[in-house]
Amino acid sequence: MNKHRSTKALGQHFLHDAAVVRRIVKSANFRPGEHVLEIGPGKGHLTQELLNSGAIVKAVEIDKNLVDGPLKKFPNPTNLIVIHEDASKRSGADFYRNGETYGLVANLPYNVGTKILRNFLARPNPPLYSVVMLQREVARNIIPLEGKSTILSSFLGAFVSGKFLFSVKPHSFRPQPKVMSAVIRLNKLVNPTVAFEESDLYFDFVTSVFRSPRKQIHNSVSMGLEIDPSSARDLLNRCTIEPMRRPGTLNLLELQNLFEGAKEMALLPNSNRVG
Repeated sequence: MNKHRSTKALGQHFLHDAAVVRRIVKSANFRPGEHVLEIGPGKGHLTQELLNSGAIVKAVEIDKNLVDGPLKKFPNPTNLIVIHEDASKRSGADFYRNGETYGLVANLPYNVGTKILRNFLARPNPPLYSVVMLQREVARNIIPLEGKSTILSSFLGAFVSGKFLFSVKPHSFRPQPKVMSAVIRLNKLVNPTVAFEESDLYFDFVTSVFRSPRKQIHNSVSMGLEIDPSSARDLLNRCTIEPMRRPGTLNLLELQNLFEGAKEMALLPNSNRVG
Protein backbone atom coordinates (compact mmCIF):
# COMPACT_ATOMS: atom_id res chain seq x y z
CA MET A 1 0.00 0.00 0.00
CA ASN A 2 2.89 2.35 0.71
CA LYS A 3 4.71 1.45 -2.54
CA HIS A 4 3.26 4.33 -4.55
CA ARG A 5 5.54 5.22 -7.46
CA SER A 6 6.19 8.84 -8.29
CA THR A 7 4.52 10.28 -11.37
CA LYS A 8 6.97 12.15 -13.58
CA ALA A 9 4.24 14.26 -15.18
CA LEU A 10 3.29 15.58 -11.74
CA GLY A 11 6.86 16.50 -10.83
CA GLN A 12 6.80 14.19 -7.81
CA HIS A 13 9.91 13.80 -5.68
CA PHE A 14 8.93 12.58 -2.22
CA LEU A 15 10.83 14.18 0.65
CA HIS A 16 11.85 11.51 3.16
CA ASP A 17 14.75 13.16 5.05
CA ALA A 18 13.46 13.63 8.60
CA ALA A 19 16.08 16.28 9.42
CA VAL A 20 15.04 18.41 6.45
CA VAL A 21 11.35 17.96 7.31
CA ARG A 22 11.96 19.18 10.87
CA ARG A 23 14.00 22.13 9.61
CA ILE A 24 11.22 23.20 7.24
CA VAL A 25 8.62 23.12 10.01
CA LYS A 26 10.93 24.97 12.40
CA SER A 27 11.47 27.66 9.74
CA ALA A 28 7.71 28.19 9.52
CA ASN A 29 7.76 29.20 13.20
CA PHE A 30 4.01 28.88 13.72
CA ARG A 31 2.24 28.49 17.04
CA PRO A 32 0.15 25.40 17.88
CA GLY A 33 -3.40 25.88 16.67
CA GLU A 34 -2.47 28.00 13.65
CA HIS A 35 -3.75 27.10 10.18
CA VAL A 36 -1.29 25.72 7.63
CA LEU A 37 -1.93 24.87 3.99
CA GLU A 38 0.27 22.11 2.58
CA ILE A 39 0.35 21.66 -1.17
CA GLY A 40 1.54 18.32 -2.50
CA PRO A 41 1.79 16.33 0.75
CA GLY A 42 2.87 13.23 -1.16
CA LYS A 43 3.26 10.38 1.31
CA GLY A 44 2.69 12.61 4.30
CA HIS A 45 6.14 12.96 5.93
CA LEU A 46 5.91 16.76 6.16
CA THR A 47 2.21 16.50 7.00
CA GLN A 48 3.01 14.34 10.01
CA GLU A 49 5.58 16.82 11.34
CA LEU A 50 3.15 19.72 10.87
CA LEU A 51 0.54 17.82 12.86
CA ASN A 52 3.10 16.89 15.54
CA SER A 53 3.91 20.59 15.89
CA GLY A 54 0.27 21.51 16.50
CA ALA A 55 -0.77 22.92 13.12
CA ILE A 56 -4.31 22.68 11.80
CA VAL A 57 -3.57 21.39 8.30
CA LYS A 58 -5.34 21.43 4.97
CA ALA A 59 -3.33 19.17 2.67
CA VAL A 60 -4.07 19.56 -1.04
CA GLU A 61 -3.02 16.62 -3.21
CA ILE A 62 -3.67 16.18 -6.95
CA ASP A 63 -2.78 12.46 -7.04
CA LYS A 64 -5.85 10.36 -6.17
CA ASN A 65 -3.63 7.32 -5.59
CA LEU A 66 -1.86 9.19 -2.79
CA VAL A 67 -5.12 10.45 -1.31
CA ASP A 68 -6.53 6.93 -1.23
CA GLY A 69 -3.18 5.33 -0.36
CA PRO A 70 -0.40 6.71 1.87
CA LEU A 71 -2.45 9.69 3.07
CA LYS A 72 -5.06 7.31 4.48
CA LYS A 73 -2.63 6.51 7.29
CA PHE A 74 -3.91 9.52 9.21
CA PRO A 75 -6.90 8.17 11.20
CA ASN A 76 -9.28 11.10 10.59
CA PRO A 77 -7.52 13.54 12.93
CA THR A 78 -9.49 16.63 13.89
CA ASN A 79 -6.62 18.88 12.79
CA LEU A 80 -6.22 17.54 9.23
CA ILE A 81 -8.29 17.75 6.06
CA VAL A 82 -6.92 16.04 2.93
CA ILE A 83 -8.32 17.61 -0.23
CA HIS A 84 -8.10 15.95 -3.65
CA GLU A 85 -7.57 19.01 -5.85
CA ASP A 86 -5.22 20.58 -8.39
CA ALA A 87 -3.74 23.46 -6.39
CA SER A 88 -2.18 25.01 -9.50
CA LYS A 89 -5.70 26.03 -10.55
CA ARG A 90 -6.69 27.49 -7.19
CA SER A 91 -5.76 30.33 -4.83
CA GLY A 92 -5.94 30.96 -1.10
CA ALA A 93 -9.52 32.21 -1.33
CA ASP A 94 -10.59 28.71 -2.40
CA PHE A 95 -9.45 27.20 0.88
CA TYR A 96 -9.78 29.97 3.49
CA ARG A 97 -12.38 32.65 4.10
CA ASN A 98 -11.40 36.27 3.50
CA GLY A 99 -9.48 37.51 6.51
CA GLU A 100 -8.73 33.99 7.81
CA THR A 101 -4.97 33.82 8.29
CA TYR A 102 -2.86 30.82 7.37
CA GLY A 103 0.65 29.86 6.36
CA LEU A 104 1.75 27.91 3.32
CA VAL A 105 4.29 25.15 4.03
CA ALA A 106 5.09 22.80 1.16
CA ASN A 107 7.50 20.78 -0.91
CA LEU A 108 6.11 22.18 -4.14
CA PRO A 109 5.97 20.05 -7.30
CA TYR A 110 8.86 21.04 -9.57
CA ASN A 111 6.73 21.43 -12.69
CA VAL A 112 4.12 23.85 -11.28
CA GLY A 113 5.82 25.39 -8.24
CA THR A 114 6.12 28.91 -9.62
CA LYS A 115 2.57 28.83 -10.98
CA ILE A 116 1.28 27.88 -7.53
CA LEU A 117 3.23 30.72 -5.91
CA ARG A 118 1.86 33.19 -8.46
CA ASN A 119 -1.70 32.05 -7.83
CA PHE A 120 -1.46 32.08 -4.05
CA LEU A 121 0.79 35.08 -3.37
CA ALA A 122 -0.62 37.50 -5.95
CA ARG A 123 -4.33 36.78 -5.50
CA PRO A 124 -6.83 37.75 -2.78
CA ASN A 125 -6.38 36.14 0.65
CA PRO A 126 -2.71 35.18 0.29
CA PRO A 127 -0.84 33.27 3.02
CA LEU A 128 0.70 35.27 5.84
CA TYR A 129 3.97 33.49 5.11
CA SER A 130 5.19 30.73 2.82
CA VAL A 131 7.98 28.29 3.59
CA VAL A 132 8.41 26.28 0.42
CA MET A 133 10.89 24.00 -1.28
CA LEU A 134 11.64 24.37 -4.98
CA GLN A 135 14.45 23.62 -7.38
CA ARG A 136 17.40 25.70 -6.18
CA GLU A 137 17.70 27.48 -9.52
CA VAL A 138 14.07 28.57 -9.24
CA ALA A 139 14.53 29.58 -5.61
CA ARG A 140 17.46 31.77 -6.67
CA ASN A 141 15.31 33.35 -9.35
CA ILE A 142 12.79 34.30 -6.68
CA ILE A 143 15.46 35.46 -4.22
CA PRO A 144 18.48 36.30 -6.37
CA LEU A 145 21.88 37.37 -5.18
CA GLU A 146 22.09 41.06 -4.31
CA GLY A 147 22.16 43.43 -7.23
CA LYS A 148 20.42 41.13 -9.69
CA SER A 149 16.74 41.11 -10.68
CA THR A 150 14.77 38.39 -12.45
CA ILE A 151 11.22 38.00 -13.72
CA LEU A 152 10.18 36.07 -10.60
CA SER A 153 11.91 38.33 -8.07
CA SER A 154 10.49 41.43 -9.76
CA PHE A 155 6.97 40.05 -9.92
CA LEU A 156 6.71 38.39 -6.51
CA GLY A 157 8.58 41.27 -4.88
CA ALA A 158 5.45 43.38 -5.34
CA PHE A 159 3.61 41.07 -2.93
CA VAL A 160 6.14 39.46 -0.58
CA SER A 161 9.57 39.89 0.97
CA GLY A 162 11.81 36.86 0.82
CA LYS A 163 14.74 35.06 2.36
CA PHE A 164 16.80 32.13 1.09
CA LEU A 165 16.99 29.60 3.93
CA PHE A 166 18.97 26.50 2.94
CA SER A 167 19.80 24.07 0.15
CA VAL A 168 18.67 20.43 0.04
CA LYS A 169 20.64 17.67 -1.67
CA PRO A 170 19.03 15.14 -4.04
CA HIS A 171 19.47 12.20 -1.66
CA SER A 172 16.79 13.68 0.61
CA PHE A 173 14.16 12.63 -1.95
CA ARG A 174 12.80 9.48 -3.53
CA PRO A 175 13.24 9.32 -6.42
CA GLN A 176 16.30 11.56 -6.38
CA PRO A 177 15.99 14.62 -8.61
CA LYS A 178 18.88 15.54 -10.89
CA VAL A 179 19.11 19.03 -9.39
CA MET A 180 19.62 20.64 -6.00
CA SER A 181 16.58 21.96 -4.14
CA ALA A 182 16.24 24.86 -1.72
CA VAL A 183 13.88 26.15 0.93
CA ILE A 184 12.84 29.80 1.00
CA ARG A 185 10.58 31.89 3.20
CA LEU A 186 8.27 34.54 1.72
CA ASN A 187 6.43 36.97 4.02
CA LYS A 188 3.31 38.78 2.83
CA LEU A 189 3.73 42.54 2.47
CA VAL A 190 1.33 44.53 4.62
CA ASN A 191 0.75 46.80 1.63
CA PRO A 192 1.43 45.11 -1.73
CA THR A 193 2.80 47.58 -4.26
CA VAL A 194 0.65 46.17 -7.09
CA ALA A 195 -3.08 45.56 -6.74
CA PHE A 196 -4.19 41.92 -6.86
CA GLU A 197 -6.58 42.68 -9.72
CA GLU A 198 -3.60 43.89 -11.78
CA SER A 199 -1.30 40.98 -10.97
CA ASP A 200 -1.74 39.25 -14.34
CA LEU A 201 -1.16 42.51 -16.21
CA TYR A 202 1.91 43.19 -14.08
CA PHE A 203 3.30 39.70 -14.67
CA ASP A 204 2.90 40.10 -18.43
CA PHE A 205 4.61 43.51 -18.19
CA VAL A 206 7.56 42.18 -16.19
CA THR A 207 7.93 39.29 -18.63
CA SER A 208 7.95 41.80 -21.49
CA VAL A 209 10.63 43.96 -19.86
CA PHE A 210 12.83 40.88 -19.44
CA ARG A 211 12.09 39.70 -22.97
CA SER A 212 15.74 40.20 -23.94
CA PRO A 213 17.62 40.40 -20.63
CA ARG A 214 21.06 40.73 -22.24
CA LYS A 215 20.02 43.66 -24.39
CA GLN A 216 19.93 47.26 -23.25
CA ILE A 217 16.62 48.02 -21.62
CA HIS A 218 15.33 50.34 -24.34
CA ASN A 219 15.62 47.47 -26.83
CA SER A 220 14.15 44.89 -24.45
CA VAL A 221 11.16 47.13 -23.63
CA SER A 222 10.57 47.93 -27.28
CA MET A 223 10.64 44.26 -28.26
CA GLY A 224 8.75 42.99 -25.22
CA LEU A 225 5.90 45.52 -25.33
CA GLU A 226 5.95 45.52 -29.16
CA ILE A 227 6.21 49.31 -29.31
CA ASP A 228 8.41 51.50 -31.48
CA PRO A 229 11.87 52.41 -30.13
CA SER A 230 10.98 56.09 -29.65
CA SER A 231 8.01 55.19 -27.41
CA ALA A 232 10.26 52.90 -25.37
CA ARG A 233 12.78 55.70 -24.88
CA ASP A 234 9.99 58.16 -23.97
CA LEU A 235 8.76 55.73 -21.31
CA LEU A 236 12.24 55.27 -19.86
CA ASN A 237 12.92 59.01 -19.85
CA ARG A 238 9.60 59.63 -18.13
CA CYS A 239 10.69 57.24 -15.37
CA THR A 240 14.26 58.61 -15.30
CA ILE A 241 15.75 55.24 -16.20
CA GLU A 242 18.94 55.23 -18.26
CA PRO A 243 18.06 53.43 -21.53
CA MET A 244 21.50 51.80 -21.78
CA ARG A 245 21.02 49.74 -18.60
CA ARG A 246 20.14 46.04 -18.62
CA PRO A 247 16.73 44.81 -17.35
CA GLY A 248 18.35 42.84 -14.52
CA THR A 249 19.68 46.04 -12.93
CA LEU A 250 16.21 47.49 -12.24
CA ASN A 251 15.12 47.53 -8.62
CA LEU A 252 11.51 46.91 -7.57
CA LEU A 253 10.60 50.59 -7.31
CA GLU A 254 12.00 51.38 -10.76
CA LEU A 255 10.14 48.49 -12.34
CA GLN A 256 6.86 49.43 -10.70
CA ASN A 257 7.29 53.07 -11.76
CA LEU A 258 7.87 51.79 -15.28
CA PHE A 259 4.67 49.76 -15.04
CA GLU A 260 2.67 52.79 -13.92
CA GLY A 261 4.23 54.87 -16.67
CA ALA A 262 3.37 52.29 -19.31
CA LYS A 263 -0.25 52.25 -18.11
CA GLU A 264 -0.47 56.06 -18.19
CA MET A 265 1.00 56.13 -21.70
CA ALA A 266 -1.38 53.32 -22.81
CA LEU A 267 1.52 51.13 -23.89
CA LEU A 268 0.23 47.86 -22.43
CA PRO A 269 -1.66 45.40 -24.62
CA ASN A 270 -4.95 45.71 -22.71
CA SER A 271 -4.68 49.33 -21.56
CA ASN A 272 -6.83 50.62 -24.45
CA ARG A 273 -3.86 51.33 -26.65
CA VAL A 274 -4.94 52.62 -30.05
CA GLY A 275 -3.23 51.56 -33.28
